[in-house]
Amino acid sequence: MSLIKKFQCPHCNAPMDVNPEDAIFNCVSCGQAVLADGSKFDNHHILRNTLNQKKIHNIVKEFIRKKGFMRGIKGYKITNITPTLMPFWVVTSDAYTHFVGYLRYTETRTRTVGTGKNRRTVTESVTVYRPIDREIREKRADVLLGRRGSSIFGYDRIKDIVRAEFPNAVPFNHDQLLADEKEFNYLSSEIDLEAANQLGKTIVFDNHRAQAERACTKVFDCATQLTYTGTYFLHAPVWQIEYEFKGETYRMAILGSSGKIIIGEIPVTTVFRIIFLSLTVLILGGAGVLSYFFQTLVYVPIIAGIVAAAVGFFTLKNTFKPKSVVD
Repeated sequence: MSLIKKFQCPHCNAPMDVNPEDAIFNCVSCGQAVLADGSKFDNHHILRNTLNQKKIHNIVKEFIRKKGFMRGIKGYKITNITPTLMPFWVVTSDAYTHFVGYLRYTETRTRTVGTGKNRRTVTESVTVYRPIDREIREKRADVLLGRRGSSIFGYDRIKDIVRAEFPNAVPFNHDQLLADEKEFNYLSSEIDLEAANQLGKTIVFDNHRAQAERACTKVFDCATQLTYTGTYFLHAPVWQIEYEFKGETYRMAILGSSGKIIIGEIPVTTVFRIIFLSLTVLILGGAGVLSYFFQTLVYVPIIAGIVAAAVGFFTLKNTFKPKSVVD
């Protein structure tokens, strides 16, 4: 028996086939956001896409030109471009926290003791306990991934970018989306509205508690009040790209609203390995020469050894792997 659930769009009446784990999803005919109980959810926003296939090719070309410096990457071929609407929740709130504690630190103090010829200045270290009584007031926009444990390339790295671009989000418009790019695939959210609000609340409470603990050696009391100002279901346009070089496939993810590369893979080529290893040998040789000629200076061999170890570790880490990940 199929687990697919059948719905009828509450906006255009089109039939909808929905996976049972989806908590909020979109009608592919009109774009209406629908909750798991079949009702509309109208607080649906989007970061508007500004890219097309031609611009994507140019971004990939520039990425490989810059990040592929000294790698000899020529003759690559883009094999797949998939524009996807990735789901997020954005929970906006006014957050207030009052916390009380103390900060313990050591300071150096001087005082004068004795009289006459015995008068002298004494320097001593004193442990100070300073009371802390502070407030935190913030207008927040906390971004949550709409899918649990997603393996979509770049999805877990996009939250901070989405948070920065959220002020540019606009109410979702299906016709406008089709005018920008007809091939976008909708991804549904596995997190429902209630869970999104609860997760947003937890993030705020944990963040404010962490701020209090950074300000205090010990926190006696930390009370947070939260007022929700909006919960938005947000789609971010992300272009998934695969390109091939010498029989191997590499991936990129690009945010469609800004053209920012979220994450990209770049080949570690034989040319790169030869150049990098040659430079490493030169640096290690230079460190050895310095150690030999300045061995009377104790710190020179030590510094040279540290540099050699760091360069060697970096070489092993970056040279003997098939690809580099850049974000």
